Amino acid sequence: DEVMRDRGEEEEAEGRERKDAGATKKKVAFFGMFRYARRADFALMGVGTVAAMVNGMSEPLMTVVFAAVIESFGGSDNSAVLHRVSKVRRVR
Repeated sequence: DEVMRDRGEEEEAEGRERKDAGATKKKVAFFGMFRYARRADFALMGVGTVAAMVNGMSEPLMTVVFAAVIESFGGSDNSAVLHRVSKVRRVR
């Protein structure tokens, strides 16, 4: 039982030390993070940004494409659709 208590006290002390060490860290400005970046790093960030934008556009683009595919299956004008809907409504 004492071993468990000692181990718990040690873990608490380590946690306090980590907490104290974290409090002394300096904050870095946003552009300061890029101080040591090379051209390759900026190129990779650019490629990643473009890839993220393409990924973000994929779902809305698929919605437009899917709507066009669905519309091609039922190729009729609006008045014909209105006539069909009215016909179904009268049956019920």
